[in-house]
Amino acid sequence: MFLALVAHEILIGVAMYPSNRFLNNLSALQGLQVLIVDNNVDCCDLMMILLQLYGVEVKQAFSVPQALEIFEQWQPYIVVSDISLPNEDGYALIQKVKSKAKERGQVVLGIAVTGYADEKMRQRGLSTGFDLWFTKPLDIDEFVVMLACLAIYQQSSDAIAQPILSHVPRHSDLSLEQQLETSVSSDHHHF
Repeated sequence: MFLALVAHEILIGVAMYPSNRFLNNLSALQGLQVLIVDNNVDCCDLMMILLQLYGVEVKQAFSVPQALEIFEQWQPYIVVSDISLPNEDGYALIQKVKSKAKERGQVVLGIAVTGYADEKMRQRGLSTGFDLWFTKPLDIDEFVVMLACLAIYQQSSDAIAQPILSHVPRHSDLSLEQQLETSVSSDHHHF
């Protein structure tokens, strides 16, 4: 019942407060494959409901071994993971996922969604293999827009997706996270 109420609130929020200039690009999410890894079942379910609203293909895992098993059978473009997982953490997961992806000639992006807001942990995450770092509570608009940017990035032969990121300066010293962060509107909504 709780998740149904939260999902209803998300639907209302998405309908009332779409991410203005990126709304037309959200169709890029259709068919995007995302693996969500979080030992909190409610968080996993809520994120799955949210992403499915946009046509994202989602699978869930609640531990590193389960995530790796799913990853072996399915080839998601994005892995969204919490850092704090039982036995092995999200850092270990993203390293293993990136290694397996490299072996099969696949590109996989890693997104951390965690309660840890510490800059040292964020830097560790980015150096370990995460491409983006979000802290909880999750800014729904920013997260969905970033996924749309990544979906367009995946579909594009250009290193920076057009037209969504056309105003982002193309500096080679900017990481993917920095390039995408500059493209998100300042109008954010938390749910």
